[in-house]
Amino acid sequence: MAANAVMAKEIDLKGTFRFGAEFNQAVDLIVGGDIDVLKLVTAERPLSSARDAFRLAADRSQSVKVVLTAD
Repeated sequence: MAANAVMAKEIDLKGTFRFGAEFNQAVDLIVGGDIDVLKLVTAERPLSSARDAFRLAADRSQSVKVVLTAD
């Protein structure tokens, strides 16, 4: 997206950063069963309750990871 469009349309743009070799190592550990990432899931909500799920996910005092599921 061109910087001018971001400024003209007053778009909030948030970037992310992914590590290099650590990413592949993390995937290998997850796939190999050495790390159980499901322990991080603190709640599941149906897609029809997405708005509430996002509110819950934003409250770090109540959740770590919130997963949306099919209705």
